[in-house]
Amino acid sequence: MDRDITSPQARTEQGQSSQAQAVFSDSSGPLFHMYIKMTEGEDEKMAHRWQKDADGILIFTGLFSAALAALLTVSVQDLKPNPQDTTAFYLGNIYQLLADPNISHTSILATPVQPPVFSPPKSAVLVNSLWFLSLVVSLTSALLATMLQQWARRFLTITQPPLYSPHKRASIRAFFAHGVERFHLPSSVEALPALLHLSLFLFFTGLAIYLFNINHTVFSVVVWWVVLAGGVYGCITLMPIFWHDSPYYSPLSSSAWIFFNFTFFAIRRIRYFLLNHQWPHPRYLGLSKTVQEYGSELSAEINNRILTWTIQTLEEDKDLEQFFEAIPGFCSSEVVQESGLELDFTKFDETLAEAFSNFCYDTLSSSLFSEGDKKRRVIVCVKAIDAAQLSRTTISTIRTVFNHGVDLLRSVDMWQSLTSSSGDQVPGLCSQGIIAGVITKTSEHDERWEALAKDQLGLSEEVFRSYLENGDSVLLANLIHITRLLFPLCLNEVLDSELSLWNVLSSISEFGIENTLPGLQHNFCDQVVKLQCIE
Repeated sequence: MDRDITSPQARTEQGQSSQAQAVFSDSSGPLFHMYIKMTEGEDEKMAHRWQKDADGILIFTGLFSAALAALLTVSVQDLKPNPQDTTAFYLGNIYQLLADPNISHTSILATPVQPPVFSPPKSAVLVNSLWFLSLVVSLTSALLATMLQQWARRFLTITQPPLYSPHKRASIRAFFAHGVERFHLPSSVEALPALLHLSLFLFFTGLAIYLFNINHTVFSVVVWWVVLAGGVYGCITLMPIFWHDSPYYSPLSSSAWIFFNFTFFAIRRIRYFLLNHQWPHPRYLGLSKTVQEYGSELSAEINNRILTWTIQTLEEDKDLEQFFEAIPGFCSSEVVQESGLELDFTKFDETLAEAFSNFCYDTLSSSLFSEGDKKRRVIVCVKAIDAAQLSRTTISTIRTVFNHGVDLLRSVDMWQSLTSSSGDQVPGLCSQGIIAGVITKTSEHDERWEALAKDQLGLSEEVFRSYLENGDSVLLANLIHITRLLFPLCLNEVLDSELSLWNVLSSISEFGIENTLPGLQHNFCDQVVKLQCIE
C-alpha cells in the first residue's frame, strides 16, 4: 500500500492552491478580486483617518473638560445662597440692637426678621449657562468620537469578511459603501470637530463675562487675545475660499464655501434676470472637489515645481534613470502639448548638466555594470537631453562619454538606436555628438560604419565614396559637421562650454589630415578661426 510522503509544507501549498482555484472557479472572480484589492486600501486609509480624528478629539476633550470643570466648581457657587450671608444678616440685626439700647419698640418691629429671598446675579446665570453648555457640548463630541471609532471598526469588519467568495465580498462592500455615502458619514466626520470649536467659543464668551464682573484690567487683556484668536480663526476659515491652495482649513470652511457659492449664484441669477439673459445651470462643487479640480489643471508654474522637487529629491541611480527615461515621454505628451504649457527644461540646464554628467560618470567608471547596461543607461541620458534640448548638458555629457566611455564608442551596433529611434526626424545634438565619436573611434569601417557615417553627414552615395577614396576625409567631414552643430552653443554659454567643446573636438580629431580633400581642409580652417574668436 502506497503511503503519502508529501511534506507538510507541500500539502499546505497544495491546499492554498486548491483554495485559490475554488475561489476563482467562476470567471468573474479576477475582476471582483481586483475590485476588492483596490477598495481595501482605500477603506483602510479612510478608517485610519477617522480613528486619528477621533483620537485627537478625545485628547482635547479630556484636557478641556478638566479645565472647564475646575472653573465651574467656583462659578456654580454664585447660583445658590451662601450660608455665610444669612449669618451675617442676623449678626447685623443683633449688632444694631446692642449698639443702641435706647432704640424704640417701633424701630425693632420695622427691622426685617428674615433675610431677603436669594436671587443670583444675571451675569452669574449667564456665565454658568455658557460654561455648562460648553461642557455638555464637549462631552457630546467625545461621545461621538468614541462612536466614530466603533463605526470605523464596524465598517472594516463588515466590508472585509474573510470567508466569502470575491463576488460576495465585492457586493457587501459596494452595498455598505453606498450606505456610507447615502447617509453622508464623511461629512459628519468632518463636522465633528465643529462641536469642539463651538464648545470653545461658548467658554470664551462666558470667560469674558465672568472677568468683566471681577476685574476690568484682566478682562481687557483676555478679551484682546480672544479677539485676536477669533480674527485668526476667521481668516483660516475663509482662506480656502479665496486661495484654493491654502492648507489652512477649519470645520466652518465648508459651510462658508456653501454660503459664498449660493450668494454668488443668487447675485448672478438676479443679474441674468434683469438683463433678460438665459440663466445657465449652476455647477456646484464642494470645497475639496474645487481644490482638486484647480490643482489638477496643468500650468507652467506647477510643472516647474514638479520638476524642481523631483530633481532635488532624487538620489538613487535607479530613480535617476527612471526620471531621465520619463523626460522624452513628457516632452512628447499630447496632454502637455494640447495645454500649451510645455515645460522649459532650459531653466534647469545647469542643475541637470551636473546630474547627467555624474550619472554617466558613475555608470561608465563602475565595474558593476555590464557593457550592455552601460550603453543602455547612456542612451537613456542622451535621448532625455535631446528631448529637453539642454545645451550645457549636451556638451558636458558628450565630454563625459568621450573621456570615460571610449570602449563603448568602438561598437557601431550599440548606438544604432540613436538614429533609428528618431524615424524621419533628425537626431538631436547630443545623439549626433555621440555618433560622431563612434564614427571616429570605430576602427573597422564596414558596411554598418559606412551607413552610420553617411546618415550622420547627410551625404549622397557619390560624395561619400569620394570621401572614402581620399584618406580620412570622412573623419574630417565628421569633425566639421559636429563643430558646426555645437558651435552655436558656445555663443550662448557663459561658463566653460568653450573648454568642454575643445575637449570634445580633440577627442574626435585623432586622424591624419594630410590626404584629405582640400575643400574640407579649408572648411575646417574656417571653423577653427571662428572658435578662436570666441576665446
